[in-house]
Amino acid sequence: MRNIEDMAAVEVPRLIGEWLSEPPPTLAAGGPANGDVDFIIMVGGLRFLAEFKSLDRIASLEAATRRLRAAEAADPGGIGLVVVPYAGPTARAWLRERGLNWMDLAGNADIHATGLRIFVEGRANRYPTPGRPSTVFSPKAARISRAMLNEVDRWWSQVELIAHTALSAGFVSKVVGRMVADELLHRREGDGWVRPRAPSLLLDAWAQQYHFADHTVYRYHLAARSGPAALRTLAEGLTRAGTDWAATGLSAAWALTGHADFRLSSIYTRRPLADPESLGLRKVERGENVWVIQPRDEGVFDGVRTVNDVPCVSPVQLYLDLAAHPERSQEAAAHLRANLLRWRQE
Repeated sequence: MRNIEDMAAVEVPRLIGEWLSEPPPTLAAGGPANGDVDFIIMVGGLRFLAEFKSLDRIASLEAATRRLRAAEAADPGGIGLVVVPYAGPTARAWLRERGLNWMDLAGNADIHATGLRIFVEGRANRYPTPGRPSTVFSPKAARISRAMLNEVDRWWSQVELIAHTALSAGFVSKVVGRMVADELLHRREGDGWVRPRAPSLLLDAWAQQYHFADHTVYRYHLAARSGPAALRTLAEGLTRAGTDWAATGLSAAWALTGHADFRLSSIYTRRPLADPESLGLRKVERGENVWVIQPRDEGVFDGVRTVNDVPCVSPVQLYLDLAAHPERSQEAAAHLRANLLRWRQE
């Protein structure tokens, strides 16, 4: 079976020719005159400058973006184009926000230039990756990103990362090395210490691969007049019981930023609740107003801060979790990012 790059060499010209009602063009390798992109497609008087990435991960798309910006500057008549085997919803939104042209080998595309508009969607992924690929954002490996995003301007030595994350030296070295290779981290000359190259990029890359479903969620109903009232009742009961816990989701967004009223209170607990009923919690299958979450990894507690007697996960962890919550969670995530996650760009 041909590798994915060989498939791209066949499918990209075929699809572009089909969309433009032209014979399939041939590919040519990029050169210095057009920024050394992966390949060039000449068809119908148009010149596409294409960068191919084997995955639609944000880190890969960011690298392709930088290459294409340079290529378009070197070749003003060229049309930059990101090519991936399949662009998922997160990748598509990320590319759209940056005004980038893209296509995938499944036959989806969003391309615009002077006198040209190609938009195709709804084609199924023809190149699925079996299983979940190894990633620097696995629950345990993500302790490293979380630590760095909680202190974005700090330079970290490997010894400090090992101590902070309680991970092995070999594991930290492997994850950090891959993050440097993916251009998510800067490695400082001289001492080799690292920090995020662009914190927002690191958060976007992590959010794309974050799986809230990795955690175990128990659904309960608590008699209370409002979400804030339920949260206060929980806070008092959990603190009295000596439970190690932290709010997340809309309840934490409300506590940290005052954003919007809410109905659902979500809390992480380090250990399963021994007696939920003593807290007034009644287990239900639907109609819940409390989620008690057992985290896949205890790293979710890194950076917890207490506001008005409510311990809350860090803004970084909260941003990740909000994507899986109902009600006004997307609005809350945007508010959080605008107010508590305003970082340097480089």
